[in-house]
Amino acid sequence: MSRTYHVFINDAAGSASEPDEQVRDITEAFREVGVDATVEIVEPERLPEVMRGAWKQEVDAIVVAGGDGTISCAAEVAVADEMVLGVLPMGTFNHFAKDLGMTADLVDAARFLADAEVVAVDVGEVNGKIFVNNASIGVYPTMVNERDDLGERRGWGKVRAAPVAIVRTLRRLPVHHLQLVIDGSPSVRLDTPFLFVGNGLFDERGERVGQRTSLTDHRLGVYVIATTSRWRLVTNAIRTRVGGVGAAALTERRAGETLVVTTAEPTLATALDGEPTDLRPPLTFRSRAGALRVLALPGRDPHVRHDG
Repeated sequence: MSRTYHVFINDAAGSASEPDEQVRDITEAFREVGVDATVEIVEPERLPEVMRGAWKQEVDAIVVAGGDGTISCAAEVAVADEMVLGVLPMGTFNHFAKDLGMTADLVDAARFLADAEVVAVDVGEVNGKIFVNNASIGVYPTMVNERDDLGERRGWGKVRAAPVAIVRTLRRLPVHHLQLVIDGSPSVRLDTPFLFVGNGLFDERGERVGQRTSLTDHRLGVYVIATTSRWRLVTNAIRTRVGGVGAAALTERRAGETLVVTTAEPTLATALDGEPTDLRPPLTFRSRAGALRVLALPGRDPHVRHDG
């Protein structure tokens, strides 16, 4: 029996610049692998509504095409409503899709989803909000806010605005005075420009930055930049980019199922899967084990379990 998927494309994504062509290509790609797919473009703010409407039609899966931010939004809906989620990687980095074993090639991705099974993977949560890759505090959300502000005021695209935003962020380097409690252990006080919390642990010997060891180890990876020097921060970032997390000498690494971050600051700019938002402390993180049902190939990760 042919599978039935409902596919939603984020119309704000760069990949959706030619909507009719995009819908036609995706429909054809699924047809070639024996999947009956209904494909439509949707505004990002309507994604939760249309996902819920389609799921009521008893499709086998809701497939979302877009980048990590779009997938994160879709995952929050899928977790809340116990949907089966499929991913079509059409963003810039596609970290979650890559950790599932997917490539950005449309035909390969359609074949992957046609052959996949429903598996349960972990998600991270902070103050009730879901993230599938990571959450960060400090220089990254500050840079993204600066970049977006430049884009709005000057009409610049992200590529043009990003270098200027990086320079401005480093010039006014945000340093946060935080207190961390991991799994109820004694608190740790630290000053840092960058706190990074992963949904899972990052592979220190991985072939790419952001590669995780597993999506089902039920732990958060906690990474703290242990310097307030601009030069050392930049050097550490370059080493991470070139040699992975293991080469980042100024990065402290911790792990746990829960993390509580407190500070005297009234709000903390926090990026969830690259999308900035302001959260009120304390920030309470936890790993939600097996909370997301997703289309994947369980044989790739020996810790991924079949959904019962």
